[in-house]
Amino acid sequence: MFGSKEKSRRKLAGQVRNALGAPDWLESVDVDESGRAILVLLADPADQAGAEARRIEAEGRAELVPGVQAVTSILTAQVTAPAHKHVKLEPAPRRVSKGARLSDEAMQQGAPTQGGSIPKIAGIDRILVVASAKGGVGKSTVAVNLAAAMAKAGMKVGLLDADVYGPSIPTMLGMQEAQPETAASKKLVPVEAYGMKTLSIGYLSDPDAPMIWRGPIVMSAIAQMLNDAEWGELDVLVIDTPPGTGDAQLAIAQRVPVTAAIIVTTPQEVALADVRRGAAMFTKTAVPVLGIVETMSWFEDPAGNRHYLMGEGGGAAMATTLGLPLLGQIPMLQTIREGGDAGKPAALSGGEPGRIFHELARTVAVGLDTLETKPAPEIIFED
Repeated sequence: MFGSKEKSRRKLAGQVRNALGAPDWLESVDVDESGRAILVLLADPADQAGAEARRIEAEGRAELVPGVQAVTSILTAQVTAPAHKHVKLEPAPRRVSKGARLSDEAMQQGAPTQGGSIPKIAGIDRILVVASAKGGVGKSTVAVNLAAAMAKAGMKVGLLDADVYGPSIPTMLGMQEAQPETAASKKLVPVEAYGMKTLSIGYLSDPDAPMIWRGPIVMSAIAQMLNDAEWGELDVLVIDTPPGTGDAQLAIAQRVPVTAAIIVTTPQEVALADVRRGAAMFTKTAVPVLGIVETMSWFEDPAGNRHYLMGEGGGAAMATTLGLPLLGQIPMLQTIREGGDAGKPAALSGGEPGRIFHELARTVAVGLDTLETKPAPEIIFED
């Protein structure tokens, strides 16, 4: 027997399916506890335009169903063998199941290639996503300082603030009053800061106005900042994503030619519990994960004694569990916090903060350079 909540979700899923007309390209419809409709759509790799048109139509119809709070669509491929023809056997689809070890090989299995289904953005060599499965772990601090350290090392760097609900990059760069100009091409001109080209919804909105946006609007805003901007020639574009695994993260993972991602966490168990979920999302959406960055690793007193206020070794243990490298550990340093508040990234200063972020930037850059790319697998989701 199903509970009342489960019955309501199944009923709503049925209503969504009916609203879509139950076409043969609709593989499944599910509704989670928050009212999000999750659509899995069959897509022909040879007809990308048609698949995208169906996705937009499906999301639009699902949005209109009473009770649906948000819509997420996932495109998956299914190749049917022609009748009476010899068909070469292909490798079996890779299944992602609960408790599976997310090894380096699995993480890098779906790296986009030049011939991938998502075209590269002109002028942008690589796109690096900085993500966290939980808020408050210092993700934006890592994104800003990592980008700043790369720029200081001579790389051409862009920084995109995709956290539309809580854009913090303008503050952390001291650019709260900045506004992007519009080029003759009608595209936005990114704001220059510390040798980086930056864009954030914080440049375009009232800082005191809440962003009461639903999923499709969030995805549209991110797409416009990414595609309707004069980024020019970049060695790497760093994207600071919102925490969690919601609409914005899925939109970026599915519709942006992401080269790789890094996951930021603190050492304590309450944060680590969400890391596997975040890593699994990238695996299922064929985005390689370079590794894990641990923040707030320890506090060092004036006598040189380390105090592990947030727990010890959690990031390293989780990295081992997931089969990923630990890219770096960032201790609690007052200068890092002060740099963020003052709008002067600590990575650009001397001393310990500069060294830490320089090493992290070098490790990430090497990881991007040596990332082994393979064709994207067919992904099948399992309960």
